[in-house]
Amino acid sequence: MNEGSASVTARRVAAHRLDYDRLQAPYGDPAADDALARDVAAGMGAPGGRMHDYLRARTAFFDRVVVNSVDHGIRQVVVGAAGYDGRALRYAGRGVRWFEVDHPATQADKLERIARLRLDAAHVRFVAADFAADPVADLLRAAGLDDRRPALFLLEGVAVYLDLPVLERVLAAFREVTAAGAPLAISVLLAGASAADRGRFREAVARMGEPARSELTLEQAHGLLADVGWQVTEARGRLRPAGLLLARAADPVARAADPAPFYPERKRPAPRQPRPAVPAPATGRLPLSALLSQALVAFTVEWDNEAEHRSPHYTTDHGRPPGTPAAAPWLTSLVMWANCLRFLRDEGITVAGLRDLARTGTNLDGMRRWGYLTFAPGPGGGKRPGPETVLLPTARGREARDILRGLDAEIEARWRDRFGGETGALRSALGEVVAVLDPGLPDCLPILGHGLFSRPLAPAPAAPEAPPDDLPLWALLSRALFAFAIEFETESGRSLAISANLLRVLTEAGVRRRDVPAVAGVSKEAVAMAMGAAAGNGLAAEGPDPAGGRWKVARLTAAGARAQRAYHDRVAVIEERWQDRFGADQVSALRAVLERLAAGDPPPLSGGLEPYPDGWRAKAGRPGVLPHYPMVLHRGGYPDGS
Repeated sequence: MNEGSASVTARRVAAHRLDYDRLQAPYGDPAADDALARDVAAGMGAPGGRMHDYLRARTAFFDRVVVNSVDHGIRQVVVGAAGYDGRALRYAGRGVRWFEVDHPATQADKLERIARLRLDAAHVRFVAADFAADPVADLLRAAGLDDRRPALFLLEGVAVYLDLPVLERVLAAFREVTAAGAPLAISVLLAGASAADRGRFREAVARMGEPARSELTLEQAHGLLADVGWQVTEARGRLRPAGLLLARAADPVARAADPAPFYPERKRPAPRQPRPAVPAPATGRLPLSALLSQALVAFTVEWDNEAEHRSPHYTTDHGRPPGTPAAAPWLTSLVMWANCLRFLRDEGITVAGLRDLARTGTNLDGMRRWGYLTFAPGPGGGKRPGPETVLLPTARGREARDILRGLDAEIEARWRDRFGGETGALRSALGEVVAVLDPGLPDCLPILGHGLFSRPLAPAPAAPEAPPDDLPLWALLSRALFAFAIEFETESGRSLAISANLLRVLTEAGVRRRDVPAVAGVSKEAVAMAMGAAAGNGLAAEGPDPAGGRWKVARLTAAGARAQRAYHDRVAVIEERWQDRFGADQVSALRAVLERLAAGDPPPLSGGLEPYPDGWRAKAGRPGVLPHYPMVLHRGGYPDGS
């Protein structure tokens, strides 16, 4: 385009589009798009012919990509070199944020027209940028694009006007600011088209002062996209010769096996079977649920370390520490303390009474089998105790209860010493949120139920109002995280534990099953349960290594890949809703302190994870990664089931 003036070709495209029937959607404002196009095209004709027909097909292709993406949950759309494109108006709504990146001259002219026509573009962020010189990725982030969530990227009718190094830099910038699986629609001038058509096109745009700078074979277009992180998924039928391509943001680990740069003159090697690799740990901005999870699990591990060190106990694999009585109970956890042990009275409590106090279920048969309590009367015959059955603590149960009482405050005091004012800031921010939540929520996360869902009791028992100041820190974290999980699972119909831990780290190419626990931060038992549920729902599959390795490979199905993208989108939507519900300042303050505790290498949260050298936990080792949602399983109630 001519420096300092609006794009002529962009105005001509607007004139042509006024003649097309556009794809309809049950949202947006088509009249606003048409009003802008009429204003832009005033005095311009749109003659028929091959170019008119091509632009009709191209417009329909990009319209379809936008509507399909929005209908499948995409909530961010980036339009590169937007020109006078009005899709942000035509397909507005459903909470979608649009980002239009364009040359300052064209964008300034468009903004003047939008203001004069009084069109509503409050949901659009206009990013002025020269593709040849400006840092596009940084500008998009500064405009509010969330780079941990997938976005749709549109690059319509612009690639031909960019030198190849500039086009490569733009595509790389787009890949930098989005999650794996995000879609990209692009139109390119294919060298395979007829020479006469290409010549007429080049002459026409040159006369307008906007010469064509790049044309590619289809193979070269695929290679260019692949080298900067995009894998073409659609180039078939009439779309192939038209140069209309749909790609997905590739997983960076899967791409690492083939890092060769793009050279148009070099024949690219035939594609090879991807080799499963260790999935990459999460980077970038974590969801609020993941930040809450990591803080809660860090507190839990430190509490459990101390409980193991102080309480007489045994473990199945490692026996009893030296000097432990033969009748010592099996090692327990903060969760079993929170939903059972702390409520046991010397005179006993009924099953119904415990349920009302804990406001969640517990593994009562496990607590009996592990030596903490007895049933009176015993149900007999392997039956579960009824609501009126009395739970009586054993002598060892009373000892463990008395030893562990007060441990909550001691660990929190350590956090104050270790983190300074951050602990008070965390408690204050959590208190603002918890004060608004349903007081009937349990103080601890419930043991995950069928399908690894975090469902509350139904109906929830009545609970006395407990001021946040009276709750231990682990309870504040648990209540906030559980409320988040309920919203996620109610709206998505999927387990947050499976989505946040298993689906998050798998890829469609597959990862070795043995590597998943270490990267997800959960145990192999938890992974096995999650894989069973995910496979049963058609979200994941397991099989031999396609590259010939001896390890089994777990991979996402196509439905699983969609569920992975939906997870990232849903947790972000819930956090935005929380800002409206609890106040933007309160939620921002909560996120800020959690991020400070989780940031760095090592992060501050890792300070209390080292186990004592005299116990089973020392043999198991300190956790290297904390989960994005605690997987509290039936056997023992540990945060990862181990």
